[in-house]
Amino acid sequence: MQMAETIAVLLVFFIILGLSLMFYGTFQAGSVREAQKEQFEKEAIRIALLVSHLPEVVCSDNNQMTENCLDRLKLEAWSNLVAPGAPGDGPGTGGDEAFLFYQTDFRDSKVVVQEVFPETEQYIIYDNAPKDFKEMIPTYIPLTIRDPTKPPQSQSALGVLAVEVYR
Repeated sequence: MQMAETIAVLLVFFIILGLSLMFYGTFQAGSVREAQKEQFEKEAIRIALLVSHLPEVVCSDNNQMTENCLDRLKLEAWSNLVAPGAPGDGPGTGGDEAFLFYQTDFRDSKVVVQEVFPETEQYIIYDNAPKDFKEMIPTYIPLTIRDPTKPPQSQSALGVLAVEVYR
C-alpha cells in the first residue's frame, strides 16, 4: 500500500516536471526567435546607415561631408563599378573584385537609391539578393541627391535610399 502511494506521488511529480519543462522549452524557443528577429532588424539598420555614410557616394565640399546627401556623379560611377561582372579598366579593377570587397559589409541585401523628385532615376548600389529567402526587411531613408554639374538652384533632388536585407 505504501509502495503504491510512493509510486503514485513520484508519477505525479514526474508528470508535473515534464509538463513544466515542455512549457519552459516552448517559452525559450519563442524568446530565441524574438532575439534572432531583433538581431536581423539591427543588421538591416546597420547596413542602411553604412550605405548612407559611405565616403564613396556622400556629398562633400572641401573635404566636409554633408549629412543625408548623396552625389549623383559618385552614384553613377559606383553603380557601374560594383555591379557583378561590370567591366573594369584592367586586372584587379571594377566588376567582381569591387562586388566581393563590399560583400562582407552588405551581405545578402539589395541597396538602391531612387530619385523621386524632380526626375525619376534609380541607381543600384549593391545587389546580392538570394533567389530563396525566408524573410526580407526593407529600410528606407530619405535623402538629398546633389548633381554638381547643374546650376546651384537646381542641383538638389529628393531621393530615397532603399535597403532590403534578406535571410
